[in-house]
Amino acid sequence: MFARAEAVLFDMGGTLIDYPLPSWPVMAGRCVQGVFSGLVLGNESSLPPAATVPDAAHAPSRRPSDPDAAFPYRVTMALRRVVRSVSGLTLPTLGEMCTRPLMAKGSVVPGARETLAVLQARGYRLGLVSNTPWGTPDYLWTGQLERFGLAHFFEVACFSSDVGFRKPDPRIFRTALRALGVPAERAVFVGDEPEADIGGARAAGLASVWVDRHHRTPPDPPADVTIRHLANLGDRLRGPA
Repeated sequence: MFARAEAVLFDMGGTLIDYPLPSWPVMAGRCVQGVFSGLVLGNESSLPPAATVPDAAHAPSRRPSDPDAAFPYRVTMALRRVVRSVSGLTLPTLGEMCTRPLMAKGSVVPGARETLAVLQARGYRLGLVSNTPWGTPDYLWTGQLERFGLAHFFEVACFSSDVGFRKPDPRIFRTALRALGVPAERAVFVGDEPEADIGGARAAGLASVWVDRHHRTPPDPPADVTIRHLANLGDRLRGPA
């Protein structure tokens, strides 16, 4: 199965980058701090650097929604357009202000850069398929790839807030595969979430690797391969046939 693989797709949060989630009171406090600093005081320099907000015309919510996208996604996009039409960049700015203090605590998973470099050198085409939390726009998370020096490894970065489908929906995986031009039977997905990552990859027809760093309850049915550390992936993927 892995000998036929031409592409390797990765989850982002928990697989390549860790974002420790604080308790709800702490999380709420950081969000309030971000909003107050960025909007009330107008002092963005006091916020941790995390991402760059593009011009409104280039943001995903300016583009027409896919008519086949999930209903909640279409509603979210419609609300964004309404708010932007009334108040310009208020909504995306608010989203960034809330999220940046949480993003700032992120760190690259040990071995992530080295593993991506090895797979790229062996000739695999690399892509990213990631859910984005709380409806945050995809450009915030693209900024995270750049912040941690991972962006250049990926030919495709497919985020749920841009596509309109969330893992385990197989359509988000298929969107990334179409962009790469690789069929599902020649692709492997690597992730840490049993249902969203492993179940979703299976539904889309990809082989799967479960990264179980925290000894969680395994997926049922199981992944094709289970590894404890991302660095072990190189032992399984020796290069396209």
